[in-house]
Amino acid sequence: MIGVFAIAATIASLFLWAFMLAGPWRLATGLLDAGDHLDRAQAKLSKGALKDARYETLAGAAAARRARAGFDSDSPLLDLARVVPRIDGILDESELLVGAAEHSSDAALGTLEIAQGALRGPDRIVAEDEDGKGSVIQIDRVRELGEVISQVRTDIAAAADDLARVDPSVLPRRSRPRIEDALTEARSADDLLADAEAGFEILPSFLGAEGPRSYLLGFQNPDELRGTGGSILRFAELHIEDGVPTLERGGSVYKIDQDRTTFDIPLPKDAWYVRSIEDAQRFGNANWSPDWPLSSKLTVAYGRRAAREFADAEFPSRIDGVIGVDPMAVEKVMPGVGAYVLPDYRNRITADSVLYFVLYKAYAAYPIAAQRRAVLQEVVDGFYDGLIDPTHPTELAQGLGEALRFKNMQIWMADHREQDFVERMEWDGGIRKASGSDYLYVVEQNVGGNKFDYFDDQSTEMDIAIDGRDVRVRTSVSITHSVFFPQPRWVLGDSSKGDAAKKASPPHRPMINVYVPGAAELSSAEVRGTRLDTPFPAIWPSDTVPAEHTERGKKVWSTTLDILPEETGTVRFGYRVPGVIRTDGDRSVYRLVLQHQPKVQPETMTVSLTPPPGATDIDAPGWVREGKRLVWSKSLKEDLVLEVSWQR
Repeated sequence: MIGVFAIAATIASLFLWAFMLAGPWRLATGLLDAGDHLDRAQAKLSKGALKDARYETLAGAAAARRARAGFDSDSPLLDLARVVPRIDGILDESELLVGAAEHSSDAALGTLEIAQGALRGPDRIVAEDEDGKGSVIQIDRVRELGEVISQVRTDIAAAADDLARVDPSVLPRRSRPRIEDALTEARSADDLLADAEAGFEILPSFLGAEGPRSYLLGFQNPDELRGTGGSILRFAELHIEDGVPTLERGGSVYKIDQDRTTFDIPLPKDAWYVRSIEDAQRFGNANWSPDWPLSSKLTVAYGRRAAREFADAEFPSRIDGVIGVDPMAVEKVMPGVGAYVLPDYRNRITADSVLYFVLYKAYAAYPIAAQRRAVLQEVVDGFYDGLIDPTHPTELAQGLGEALRFKNMQIWMADHREQDFVERMEWDGGIRKASGSDYLYVVEQNVGGNKFDYFDDQSTEMDIAIDGRDVRVRTSVSITHSVFFPQPRWVLGDSSKGDAAKKASPPHRPMINVYVPGAAELSSAEVRGTRLDTPFPAIWPSDTVPAEHTERGKKVWSTTLDILPEETGTVRFGYRVPGVIRTDGDRSVYRLVLQHQPKVQPETMTVSLTPPPGATDIDAPGWVREGKRLVWSKSLKEDLVLEVSWQR
């Protein structure tokens, strides 16, 4: 009997301790598990693994509920623990941590709803229309998801508010970095959600909820470079009303540019390319400026002027926006569009083949211009059809995001509120203001009448020296003409005309335009190779003074090079940029905004910076130290901001 009671007493005490420990155990493990599960959910979601992300999100939400139950329990151990001042302080902060975990899990559940329901399932945004022959965008669903995004943002803000009120000094040392990281992530998430919230606010009007919309789609050919990425050779008109898109194929630009007729229209002051080059004064060749909003407005203006001149030059009476795409955009969205076969010519277009076919093979396979234009029209039509009725909407959305990021798709909207959002997201392809920063944008134009930009290899080097608050810069741009022979005659183009030597070794003639800060002061200019005084905006006043222009507050130096096959031409500029070094507390900061031109072969960019004598505690993310210099070198595929700071 004594033994039985002893065992019973032992068991009873175990149950008592289990009851006392249940509260803090559920609190501690709930908080830790919630953080771990939500971290994994974020990683899975970013990889598109929605099934795994759903499991981790639900597990994180369950862990947060477990933490709350543990905190709210009547465990005597919690009361006993409060006798110890340090533990009492931790428990006071625990309520804030539990609240942050709950808000974070609510936000994760909302994010999961968007990821799973926006482009998939019965409530997806893009659905089949009633006759099953196309797609319709469900505007009511767009508005619902906009409300979900707003709620997610509210939950994130509440979590950040709880975390900001936590006193990290009373927490265990190893937990403090997690609080700081969580606050940083919450602020970053709020910025992203603010963009998404603003986007969903204007999306219904973009989709024709407030009246029909008409957008001009321009297809650019980077084989023949223009400022925005390539000459516009094909176009179409996209109509959207109440979320229902329809496409009217416009065809070749030469339906508008009949006999390449040019027109005299009022031009804004920054349109220096078009003002000086007569052949640019028409619908299909007005996009010489790299600023897509400016080029779009000029393109529309010339299209309308041609429509008044030629009775059969049909041009939309209303244009609510202009969207430019190139073959690289097609490559990026092909997983969503799905492979397709050209109806008349039977070529199969896939993500792996589209660039090679459109930019190179078509010139050899279809040497007759009319036939080649017809087959390329079928490529463009198939692409546009896939945009309206995608095979895989999720992959299409991801591809469009990539295309916008790398400027293979650029947007201008006539509505100021919508254009403000496009500029906020940097989808406009515009020249950046870059106030308080150094700046560089190298823009190439093909003035040789050929398709040699497919073989164009550009490298740009900046050498920067700090001089007080100013910087002294040497920038060189080199173009290598990497063509091989034989080539189809349409690739050689006008450059092969003339004497026998040119026919045997046709030159590449790129016009190089170097955009720098408006306050930049030129000190030197030189060319290695052959410089041409053509077209008019590239004529140098002397051998040491380049052609100079201004655009969007930037100074532009222009040069045309004549480069034989397998040779390289280079132009170099030396200049000073005053007042570009900023101060931030006891640190000096150099900031450089780099913009890129979308190309088949992206330029290679190398930036070298020599810190001033005595600089200490140098912070240079992404740079590599080489002796006394800092070096940044990459293929420039997107617009970037580089920064270096040091102790003064």
